[in-house]
Amino acid sequence: MSGYSSLVDRVHQLMLDECRMVPFHNLFYLGLCHAGGADSPTGGTCSDKVLAFRDRLTAQGIKARLHSAFINGQNCHRVLVLDIDGERYFADVGNGWPSVRLFPADSDSSYLAYGIEFSSYRNGDWLDIYQQKEGRCSLSVRIPLALMDEEQVEQMIQNRFDGSTEYPFDDGIRCAQVLGDAFVFLKRDRLRIFQSDKDVVTVSLPEWQDQIAALETRFGLTLSAVNVAEPTLCIGALQGRQL
Repeated sequence: MSGYSSLVDRVHQLMLDECRMVPFHNLFYLGLCHAGGADSPTGGTCSDKVLAFRDRLTAQGIKARLHSAFINGQNCHRVLVLDIDGERYFADVGNGWPSVRLFPADSDSSYLAYGIEFSSYRNGDWLDIYQQKEGRCSLSVRIPLALMDEEQVEQMIQNRFDGSTEYPFDDGIRCAQVLGDAFVFLKRDRLRIFQSDKDVVTVSLPEWQDQIAALETRFGLTLSAVNVAEPTLCIGALQGRQL
């Protein structure tokens, strides 16, 4: 997209690299493995990915701060805020989709990635993020334009598994990553492959064993690679989550 500064373009490349290198997944949340920490190469949910990406930006000399956003009316999602050349941007690297460009805080924007259109619109005190895929457009994330205190966001991250929040990914496995020229998304018993200018390919995985196998065959990710918890506990938790 033209008109961006070289630093914004650099952040866009880092965001794309993040989607390629680090999967979004909820294995920690499901109790299938132990969390790997902010510097873990094994990914996680929005909090894990946002904290890790903030560290990567800091290592590149780029300052970013934590912010919180809403999904389905709940304050349960974490994003980053960057101020570049007098302009404010939001980076939504932890949303589980290929969010590979910054969203300007003061203007509407849109872009295409892997056949998915991401659009942002100013709506009063909010920046609303929409996704259009497979012929449907839906509100994905609402970002308050008024920034939250960063220490408060960090506290919310520390307490994110205290049972007070219902997350949209608590009903089965999620794993998503850019692999080659495709974005691959495993959601419970369905694996979808998104590519530019191509129809979405859907693979059915009705058995939990198939879903575990897909983590390795599709993503190269095994439970042992993400600090596996007790195997018996993992299998029982997964079987109990299948709806």
